[in-house]
Amino acid sequence: MAPGFEKVRDVFARHIETDTLGAACTIYHRGECVVDLYGGWKDKTRTRPWEHDTIVLVYSVSKGLSGAACAVAASKGLFSYDENVGDVWPEFDVYGKGKLTVGQVLSEQSGVAALDLKLNNARMADSEFCALAVEQQKPNWKPGQYSGNHPYSLSWLACELISRRDPRERHLERFFAEEVAAPVGADAFLGLPKDFDRDRIARIDGFGMFDLVFRHTNMSWALVTSMFWPWSLSFRALNNPLFLKGPAELDEEQWWRIEQGAAGGMASAPALAKIYNVFATGGETYGITQEVADQLARGADLPPGGLWDPVLHTDLHYSYGFEKPSGGWEFARTPSAFGTFAIGGSMAFADPDDEVAYAWITNQLGTWLRDDPREKDVREAFYQCLVENARCQ
Repeated sequence: MAPGFEKVRDVFARHIETDTLGAACTIYHRGECVVDLYGGWKDKTRTRPWEHDTIVLVYSVSKGLSGAACAVAASKGLFSYDENVGDVWPEFDVYGKGKLTVGQVLSEQSGVAALDLKLNNARMADSEFCALAVEQQKPNWKPGQYSGNHPYSLSWLACELISRRDPRERHLERFFAEEVAAPVGADAFLGLPKDFDRDRIARIDGFGMFDLVFRHTNMSWALVTSMFWPWSLSFRALNNPLFLKGPAELDEEQWWRIEQGAAGGMASAPALAKIYNVFATGGETYGITQEVADQLARGADLPPGGLWDPVLHTDLHYSYGFEKPSGGWEFARTPSAFGTFAIGGSMAFADPDDEVAYAWITNQLGTWLRDDPREKDVREAFYQCLVENARCQ
């Protein structure tokens, strides 16, 4: 803990003591790790303490890891965000999807959020099979009209874009491991290695469908209602595979091992912060070009539908595999920031203008869509310290 950030420690400790099973938070500022906290327990037995190298399923925070891999790929010249996706992936050019740019596809505008194909572990473990499914999928909306949450399919989109242009034909899992995680020594995985020490894994304490009603927080009632209507877009996108006991069902061995760069990533807080720190401090370690850095900081152009997400029934600015500060969700001090939040509370982002890299993860899922108060309190305490420290200089 760097001097001047004690308030972050105090807020973090309060949540560990009162309302959080286990969590960790790591924050870099100007390339220096100024906050590195962890506490609580790895599972509900409360016999295995959370440790510095503990990893946990981070759900949609995984999208940012896929976004990082695509930023590296773009910087290597494998594709550009402005390139027509049909030129990279000709088979995707059906139902008007191929007219989009790579950037639009990575910004979740293609409309393949909900697949007609019924998904299960065996099918999702076959990336080529899933790529074929998104190729053939009729879009849920006119491609390019909206940006909407692609809870699983963003992984297969990113994987196909990378593997089709990578000279070594690496899939997303391997490309991320070699080009993103390895250069900074990050314990982050889009498919857990078979020999990984299982004792380092924190287990998820989740919630069920009815908790969305009886523990209602900031999810819109339109989204909550849709989750009980099997024909709605939200249900078809978010509940395929169908998990009757809620998102904690993803926290099992059979799911840990599959390549799933939208919802199945596993990481420690230090690992996420290390990765985002590269983007917050110029991107040199990953060879990020100035053009790509500028595009990430500026953000993808909004579609005609604006910020509205027809899957989550809220406003979000999806951008190249990340989300940007927007509307009522200004998660950072500057508009240059980009990162991802996850159902349940985890959050990670880079803020290049402030040179901040932030990661907060937990194994106790809240029912907040975003701005989980545990995470938000820690984040706001950090920025308060940042302002106060600047005044003292």
